[in-house]
Amino acid sequence: MSINGALQIGQSAILASQAAIQVAGNNMANASTPGYNRQVARLSPSRPEYIGRGGFIGTGVQLARIQRTVDIALQGRARSAISDQNSAAVDQRFLNAIETVRNELTDQDLSSRLSAFFNSFSELANNPTDEAVRTVVVQQGSGLATAMRELRVEHTNIRTEIDRSLAATTRTVDGLLDQVAEINRQIVETEQGGTGGDANSLRDRRDMLIDDLSQYIPVSTIEQPNGALDVLVGSTPVVLGGDSRGIVLRTEASGNGTTVSLRVKADGTTLQPDGGQIGALFRQRDDTVDPAINDLDTLARELAFQVNRIHSQGQGLRGYSSVTGLNSVRDSSTNLAADATGVPFDIRNGSFELHVTNQATGERTTMLIAVNPNTNSLDQLAAQISAAFPGGTGSASVTAEGTLRIDASNGYQVSFSNDSSGVLAALGVNSFFGGTDATNITINRALIDDPRLLAAGQGHTPGSNTGALAIAGLETLSVESLAGRSIRGFWQSATTDLAVRTQAANTKAESSALVRDSLESQIQSTSGVSIDEESINMLSYQRQFQAAARYIATIDETLKTLLSIV
Repeated sequence: MSINGALQIGQSAILASQAAIQVAGNNMANASTPGYNRQVARLSPSRPEYIGRGGFIGTGVQLARIQRTVDIALQGRARSAISDQNSAAVDQRFLNAIETVRNELTDQDLSSRLSAFFNSFSELANNPTDEAVRTVVVQQGSGLATAMRELRVEHTNIRTEIDRSLAATTRTVDGLLDQVAEINRQIVETEQGGTGGDANSLRDRRDMLIDDLSQYIPVSTIEQPNGALDVLVGSTPVVLGGDSRGIVLRTEASGNGTTVSLRVKADGTTLQPDGGQIGALFRQRDDTVDPAINDLDTLARELAFQVNRIHSQGQGLRGYSSVTGLNSVRDSSTNLAADATGVPFDIRNGSFELHVTNQATGERTTMLIAVNPNTNSLDQLAAQISAAFPGGTGSASVTAEGTLRIDASNGYQVSFSNDSSGVLAALGVNSFFGGTDATNITINRALIDDPRLLAAGQGHTPGSNTGALAIAGLETLSVESLAGRSIRGFWQSATTDLAVRTQAANTKAESSALVRDSLESQIQSTSGVSIDEESINMLSYQRQFQAAARYIATIDETLKTLLSIV
C-alpha cells in the first residue's frame, strides 16, 4: 500500500467523522422541532484495494447516507390514531350539542311540556265547561307547538354548522393535497431518482402534511421508487406523484333539504371517508342530526294528527259560524289520494257528519258527507258539502290558499262528528293543531280567540268530557305509525337512544386520545432526538476525528523520515 493510500484512509476518516459530528449537532439543534425525525450517519468501509497474492487492504471509510429513523408501520398506526381521535372528538361535540339543545334534564324540556299538555286535558275532563281551564289547555298547546318549532330551528342550526365545517375542512384538505404534490415534485428533483441522496428535511415536511391530512380524513400512502408519495383515501388516489387530484364538497337539493357528498375534483369520484373530522361530520349529519330532526318532525306530525283526529270529531261549548281548514292542498282539482294534491295525512274511504244548528231554536240538522279520496277532489268535496246544506243555511268553498272553508248563514252554526275518513283532521278542519311537522306546527288561532270552540265533548252532549279524556289518553296510547309506541314513549325512546350514544362517544373520545398519546410516545422513542444519546455519539465521532488526525500526523512523520533517508 502506498503512502498516498495511507493518507487517503486518514482523510476519509476525518471527512466521515466530521460529517457524523454535523449530523449529531443537527439532531441536537432540532431536538424540539415539531415533525423532525432523528437522522443517523450511516458509515461503510470504502472499497478495498487489491495488493496481490489474493490479498485486499482497506482504503478507509465512507459516508453511505444520512438516513431518517422512521418506523413506517408505526407511522401508519399513528396516523390512523390521529384520524380516530379527531373523528371521536367531532362525534362527541355534536352528540353533546344535540343533547344540550334538547335539554331533557330540566322542567322545560319537551317531555315535560308533553306531560303538561296532556295533563291539561285531564284537568279539562274534570271541568269541561270551565273557560279558565280551557284557556290553560290552549296555552299549553301553544307553548308546546312553539317549543317544537324552536327546537327544530336549533337542530337545523346544528346541521348548518356541520355543513359549514364540512366546507371549511374540505378546502383545508384540498390545500394540503396541493402542498403534498408540490413537495413530491421537490423531493423527486432533489433526490434525482435516488442518486442525489435523501431530501430528509423535505420528507419530514411531507410527513407533517400527511399527519395534518389525517386529522381531517383517513389516508394511506404508497412511496414510489423516485421518492414521490401517492396519497389515497380508501382505494381512491387523491395525490399521484406531483399531481393533486383535489377534493370538493358537492351540495344538491333533496326534498325539503340538501344532501352533501365529497368528490374527487379531477373526475367526480365519490369519496366515503369513515374517519377523521370529515368522516365524522358526514356521520353526524347523516346518522345523528338528520335522524334527530326526523324524530322531532315525526313527533310533531303524529301529535298533530292524533290530537286533531279526536278534536275534529268533537264539539265545544259553541259551534262555528265559519271554519277554515289549516292544511292546504297544492291542487284542489286532483283527487285527494293523489301525490300531486299534497294532502299531508292519509284519508280513507268513509264519511263524516256535518251538523247545522239554528242558534235561535236549537234545532240541529245532520248531514252525512261521504268521502272517497280516490275519486273526490277538494273542489268536489266542497261542492258536495254545499249541496248537502239545507237551503240557505250554509256553503263550502276552496280558498285561494287551497284550504277548505265552510260558512254557516246568519243565525246558524256548524259542528262535526263521527269522521271515519280522517278528512277533517287531514285538512285541519275543527282541528287543535295546524301544520304537518316541527317546522310549522301551530295552535289553531280560532281556539286562542275563543276557547269555547275547544272540543272537549262528543255526541253534542252538554257537559261531555269524552273528547278531553280521549286526547289525555294519547300520552300512553299505542300508535301504529310509531311502531306501537305512544307519543310520549316515542320521544322518550329517541331521547334515551341519544343519551346512550352520547355516553359512548364521550368514552370513545377519551380512549382514542389515550391510544394516540401512546403511539406518539412510541414514535418519539424511535424517531425523537435524545440529547444524551447524541452527546455520546458526538464524543465518539470526536474521538474518531482525533484518531484520524493522529494517524495522518504519524504518516506525515513517516514520510519525512523516508525523505531524510533519501
